[in-house]
Amino acid sequence: MPRLLSILACLLLVLAAPLQAREQSDAPDAAVIGFSPDGRYFAWEEHGWDIASGALSAAIHVVDRETNRPADGFPFGIASGGDGSPALLGGFETDLDALVDEPDMDALRAAVRAGAKAKLDALGIGVPGRRLAGVPLTQRSPLDKKTTPLVFVVHPTLPSAIPDQQLVYTLEARPSREPEDCVNADPPARDKSVEFDVIASRTWPELKDVARAATTYTWTMPAGDCAAGMWIADVIAPPSGGGDVVAVLFMTASWNSAVDSAAWHGLFVTLPDE
Repeated sequence: MPRLLSILACLLLVLAAPLQAREQSDAPDAAVIGFSPDGRYFAWEEHGWDIASGALSAAIHVVDRETNRPADGFPFGIASGGDGSPALLGGFETDLDALVDEPDMDALRAAVRAGAKAKLDALGIGVPGRRLAGVPLTQRSPLDKKTTPLVFVVHPTLPSAIPDQQLVYTLEARPSREPEDCVNADPPARDKSVEFDVIASRTWPELKDVARAATTYTWTMPAGDCAAGMWIADVIAPPSGGGDVVAVLFMTASWNSAVDSAAWHGLFVTLPDE
């Protein structure tokens, strides 16, 4: 009898513990394609397939600096639709039946790139920018977290005690608050606001904040999803004509009672001046 009571007690503890049956899906990957020569358009590729959730993405995105919205005809490729099934984007054509099981990602990415080539060429996209800051999603060290605000300068600087003569920028993304007890609130589909706040500081002759600018981004959230986090992966200076802006590539993660999901986004962020 004591043994039976002990077993029952352990069983009750297990039943009372939070359920952790939800699958944890891997994040899709991203690759920067480049800019148009005038720095107006910024392009990147999102790709990945997750064995747990079946989430599929092989798409090329282009953001227009003048609107901070996708350029006409983009995104182009394939992604998981609202019901989890593959959805074609931007006029891309492929055999959807071949994507039910694990797809040939290399072949799919090559087909998307080939299909988007004419559109990318028409915008002159392919000119590299210069990466200023960021945190790879695969990075587990050093101590700073991916959510730590990024600090960077636009021009090369000396790794020494000589103070910067240029402005030093601090970039932080601040999403709007989620509904109270989001997991049980079952929120409706909504547009979530993310503010990219940039502070310009001067380190010489004294440390002083001299300007601030904010750029707002709209994160579309499906019904029932709750935000899990976001990470800025790249801050990139355009090749020309963009001295007052940088391109920001970041990933958002959300989840509901069934599965995690993640997606890549890009926008141009204004750099404040004195």
